[in-house]
Amino acid sequence: MKVRVVLLLIIALLVGACAEGQRAIEPPIIRYGEDQCAECGMIISDARFAAGYLHEVSAGRYVSLIFDDIGDMLHHADKNPTHRIQAWYVHDYADETWLDATAAFYVISQEIHTPMGHGIAAHGEREAAVALATATNGELVDWAGLQLHFESGGMAHSHSH
Repeated sequence: MKVRVVLLLIIALLVGACAEGQRAIEPPIIRYGEDQCAECGMIISDARFAAGYLHEVSAGRYVSLIFDDIGDMLHHADKNPTHRIQAWYVHDYADETWLDATAAFYVISQEIHTPMGHGIAAHGEREAAVALATATNGELVDWAGLQLHFESGGMAHSHSH
């Protein structure tokens, strides 16, 4: 009887170890020049515009998706409404560190040349975003403003780059 209990415990541990996803809610890891955007399939090479989100695939298990452009991340999330998104991440345009996308400041400008042409740059500091918006004749928005811009059709796809 004890052997059965031990075997069942071992099997349970093995099945648990093979479950899909990661346990931690943390920014994704991107291998620049190697990893592909989950939306468009292009190689991610410019960290200034890289983004990602983490969605729950089962209780306590998460999968990260990575993107070459903030606009691609928003398009992908919109096309996948069943994703239970737990965290959104964007890179700071200036120092390329990961930011909580919901707390970042965004500049939207046609003068910002992003991989997929969405023209969005994120900043952790409002002052840096204001400076870029001024320099690029851009619009300064927060996360809610970025969502409104997306929902109003302000992000047309441009895969010509």
